[in-house]
Amino acid sequence: MKKLADVILGGQIGYCGGVEAFLGFASARLLYKLSFADVLNEETGEGYQRPRSVAHSLSFKRYITQPYSSTITLTFNLRKETSEYWRIKRLSEGRALLYLRDGVRSLAQVDCQHRLGELANIDIPLAFMTYIGLDLRSEMALFNVINSRARGLSSSLTDYHESNLLNDLAAEAPHLYIARKLNEDPDSPWYRMILYGGETNSGLKRRTSLRMMQKSIQRFLRQSQPFLQNGIEDCLLLIKSFWKAVKVVFPDQWAHPRQSLLTKGVGLYSLMFLLVDLVRTRERKDSWDVFFIEKLSLLRGKVDWTSKGTFSNAGGQKGALQAYYLLKKVIGV
Repeated sequence: MKKLADVILGGQIGYCGGVEAFLGFASARLLYKLSFADVLNEETGEGYQRPRSVAHSLSFKRYITQPYSSTITLTFNLRKETSEYWRIKRLSEGRALLYLRDGVRSLAQVDCQHRLGELANIDIPLAFMTYIGLDLRSEMALFNVINSRARGLSSSLTDYHESNLLNDLAAEAPHLYIARKLNEDPDSPWYRMILYGGETNSGLKRRTSLRMMQKSIQRFLRQSQPFLQNGIEDCLLLIKSFWKAVKVVFPDQWAHPRQSLLTKGVGLYSLMFLLVDLVRTRERKDSWDVFFIEKLSLLRGKVDWTSKGTFSNAGGQKGALQAYYLLKKVIGV
């Protein structure tokens, strides 16, 4: 092990639930310098946290710099994968010393990124706890438990966490498996168009969220049990073919999602409701692509997907159902 620089923090070692942890105090400036937030990058798939809210961080900075202010313990993790940059020296009676490599951000921020975000130059002392040696998967699982009910945490981000934590995603959560495949398969019309709740490239036009997509798929799977006997991959191909047909039949609306309801909640849910009927009523053995394009083409000129069109006043599940009944009537299924 390489020699560590002399950033040494004294504290107490023990267990928080069933996980070993180190408790101590340090300045906000130092904790900021030695820590990092592992924000999800939707283009690379690295990280797992939501982007930091600068407004939230500035609000906390204004508060914590006032006299007699305080906060709950900041929570970190010393990852097993980065153990070359830190070590614990155990003393008597639960006391311990934490050695950290100076200049290396080895403390992963589990529950504190918004509080620390604007404290780079603030010397106020703060209490902190760091888990000792959790691997990334275990850290992410703890983050999800701690933050899954937090205000402002995207439900799509918690869905994304769940999809990463399951051992067999296709078997345990097929709706999440299909939703992620639609977003990550270059052959999918939804490729990189589904928001997970992390940082995105501003040039990409996200059309819907992972939560909305997986919910619409979950309902389809529940109501299409006979078809599912063919297997999850066939089901994925079916849904992918359906949305390819939607894109072909309504190219302008697909290309301009900000002016269209086609891929918003009303469009997403109503079209997935319609897919159940199309699958049930198919009689000819044309390819799914040909079948879907033929059926959806019946909607041309009869449905206006623009934000001021047919479904402009449709909102929520009730609005999606109303839209579905109209689509069903026009197509005749």
